[in-house]
Amino acid sequence: MRLVADDDPAWVDGRRVRAGEASLALGDPAVQCGLGLFETLALRGSIVLDLDAHVERLLAGAARLGLSAPAPAELRRAALTAAREEPLETGWLKLLLAGGGRLFVLRGSLDPAEVGRPAAAVILPWRRNPADPLAGLKTLNYAANALGLAHAARCGADEGLWLNTRGRLAEGASSNVFVIGRRQVLTPALREGILPGVVRAVAIEAARRLGYEVCETRVRLPRLRRASEAFLTSSLRGVRPLVRVDGRPVGDGSPGGSTRRIAQEVERLRAATASA
Repeated sequence: MRLVADDDPAWVDGRRVRAGEASLALGDPAVQCGLGLFETLALRGSIVLDLDAHVERLLAGAARLGLSAPAPAELRRAALTAAREEPLETGWLKLLLAGGGRLFVLRGSLDPAEVGRPAAAVILPWRRNPADPLAGLKTLNYAANALGLAHAARCGADEGLWLNTRGRLAEGASSNVFVIGRRQVLTPALREGILPGVVRAVAIEAARRLGYEVCETRVRLPRLRRASEAFLTSSLRGVRPLVRVDGRPVGDGSPGGSTRRIAQEVERLRAATASA
């Protein structure tokens, strides 16, 4: 999770303030029941990665929840304004849409070493429900994800992986997951109750461009355990080789060649659509 300090900058309805001065009325549905949405975008200097895709997903989520949202051009302008002020070499930007319709933009730095760093994961003790009305949405009701990351950290891992109520692999607490075997790349389908990750979509395109057969399908845990390679995708960390699950190595326990090739193509595709 990306949290801001009181002295960090924030933009509230287009006005820059200290994050500690930003406020939201107790009566807003975001406070009362976590009704709202957010998108976390990667920054490289004043350049925003995947901006159009994030705006599109935010607006799709708002339509699904019946929330009032700014126009696409306003969302883009808000993101680029925040990115251009005091650019960060490597950072993040969060667009937060409260249930009452107010837009907040938050910003912070990211350790460059986190991008693409190999990861270890554990299987979480809870389950994702594909029939949940919030399944597939990046809502402010994010406590389950925070608990998943905290559980993984206590286990000495970087990420927690959810199975769904059908017993199949779903997603990470902060990422999507891919499994590689030979020239085939598997990833859980959207119907499994997962978030349609922005970089997940780029990775699917990248793998297909490289000649891999990509299947969005049902993925059971044994398939992950016997995979030759696996990787995670997220907007901030890009493609991360998944090298251990529950203390056991994935493949030979080191980043594989297919993951490296897909990661390189993902970076190329993201750079080609970056916004400044």
